[in-house]
Amino acid sequence: MKERAKSVLLCLLVLCSLVLTYQLWFGQRPLETTAESDYEPVYFDETRPLSQMIHPQRIYIYRGEKHYQVRRGEPGFDFFWEELSELLQEMAELDYYYDKEGLFDGAALFISMQFEPHLPLGPESIWLKSRRGGQLAGLEIWRWEERYWARLEEAGGAAPLLLLPPGWAGRLVGLYDRFEPQPEQLCELLPAGEIMMVRQTAVKPSESVCVPAAISRMKRYSLKKERLDEEALLKTFFINRNLVREIKEKDGGLIYTDGEQGLRLERGLEYSHPQPGQKRGDLSYPAALLKVGKLLGYHGGWPDSLYLENLERQERSGGSTEGLYRAQWRSYLDGFPLLGDNGVEMTYHHGLQSYRRNLYEHSQGSGAGVKVKGYRNALRAAVKLLQGKGEQQLILEGLDLAYYLEGTEAVPVWVVRLSGEVIPLKTDKLVPPEGWKP
Repeated sequence: MKERAKSVLLCLLVLCSLVLTYQLWFGQRPLETTAESDYEPVYFDETRPLSQMIHPQRIYIYRGEKHYQVRRGEPGFDFFWEELSELLQEMAELDYYYDKEGLFDGAALFISMQFEPHLPLGPESIWLKSRRGGQLAGLEIWRWEERYWARLEEAGGAAPLLLLPPGWAGRLVGLYDRFEPQPEQLCELLPAGEIMMVRQTAVKPSESVCVPAAISRMKRYSLKKERLDEEALLKTFFINRNLVREIKEKDGGLIYTDGEQGLRLERGLEYSHPQPGQKRGDLSYPAALLKVGKLLGYHGGWPDSLYLENLERQERSGGSTEGLYRAQWRSYLDGFPLLGDNGVEMTYHHGLQSYRRNLYEHSQGSGAGVKVKGYRNALRAAVKLLQGKGEQQLILEGLDLAYYLEGTEAVPVWVVRLSGEVIPLKTDKLVPPEGWKP
């Protein structure tokens, strides 16, 4: 009996050992695996394709002596850009289209556009895929009788001229003929190099400047802060919420941190991850564009009124710029940019390093609108502000209309760019808006 009892006990011990070994190997998942599989990714917006990430900053239409600017969001803007984008996508072997003879005498410019950020070219892009690479800063369409040319203004300074085949020329003619300009789209061209005397100061445009000439009033908008689902937003930054601490500030702000990364919610959001896990290697310009669009859609979304304004390499500690990019977005109202303390900015490599998002939505616009004084009056007021610096000659780099965030109001302003200075002036009183500092 004793031997039998020992045998049964030994069998039970062996069986327990096998069960415990099985559980140890297969029955209990590691903590990291559990956290990863239980995590449900949250996306505020789907990733945008490259064709929807970059839009021209400006589109100009020329009809004889009259010039028109088509702004973002206005009728005709998407129409023109979609057609010209398709043209650039369909161009295959560019060697076939190069025109070494140049423009004919009497050729007239009838469409032009500028890109900021630049349009990527080459096999990684969807535009001019036969190119080895490069970036497009501008595009001009010229015509003389039945001949049509496209001048590509590349970021490196080159400007190759392409002779367009009849099929594409016909599409452009149809596009141009269907355009119905609105009175407020009319512009006045200030030629490059022409010296204007303003308050006894010489002002010289550095390049041709197209200035709005027929806008007499603009709406004033009341704005409200963008509201995001905070719980969903936290999930996009922190995988394991058990490690996250919440800190309440005296001014009402909230800070969330897991010891490596931090998120502050108060006026918008500010995120920082000084040393994110990053892969080795550089990002090409097209890859950086796709990455930045994915990050924005993931962390808060990409509203229709928000446009990518800038994408550039950022210097890292030690002076290297490998792989680190800085991107900026700006909101638009009625086709005009909203300046001031708002917008989106991020720096990133393969992972997000810093992110600041402070966006507003317009709730209503004033009925009567705000008076817009002529651009010459705005130029005089801007020159007066700079005369104290003793400048004898000023370079005019730009003169356009915009909105400026003043508290929770979007007020219309003239934006005068003189010799590196950017001066916003209210369109009715021609004084800087509240909060602006030179």
